[in-house]
Amino acid sequence: MKPHLTPDLLLFLSLLLIAGAIFALIFALQGDGSTVVVTVNGEVFAEESLSKNVEIDVDGLLTVVISDGTVFVEGSTCPDGLCEGMGEISKSGESIVCLPNGVVVKITADEPEYDFVN
Repeated sequence: MKPHLTPDLLLFLSLLLIAGAIFALIFALQGDGSTVVVTVNGEVFAEESLSKNVEIDVDGLLTVVISDGTVFVEGSTCPDGLCEGMGEISKSGESIVCLPNGVVVKITADEPEYDFVN
């Protein structure tokens, strides 16, 4: 017996394909418009776009490298170097923390500004 493609099955497969395409589009655009924020002891030290390729020297404590949409730490002066071992981050909400130096590197999404009139 040969399986039949019923209209219900075709509708389900079409909706599944559309949902997958929307998910892929959202995932692909997630990194756009993000900002890397570097704080030292709770104070903002630097802010750069995730789309730039730049190195930020944080007062000789460590270097934050932004390259090709990823962020990582190199050259840390802390004794254990765990922040260097955290690897690369690339998505909004991710962070690298260096507690001995009091440095936090976080990726934040640029939020649209809304102007409401009552």
